[in-house]
Amino acid sequence: MSAEKVLVYMIEIFQEYLNYLNDRDETDKDFEFYSGEKTAYVECLEIIQSWEQAKKHGLNFNVEQRYPLPL
Repeated sequence: MSAEKVLVYMIEIFQEYLNYLNDRDETDKDFEFYSGEKTAYVECLEIIQSWEQAKKHGLNFNVEQRYPLPL
């Protein structure tokens, strides 16, 4: 697989995971784990945004606004 295909796949899968994690709340017994997981995926997407083709592949938004991190 080319580097571009890997990055596109990572963008897609991280957004899928983050959409799932956005639905978790503080009453979930694994909330602390989900919070750490969400933070890691958000950071990964923010790093991928530095790729010159990121916007072309859908990373044309503020990641932390779309996927707010818990306080």
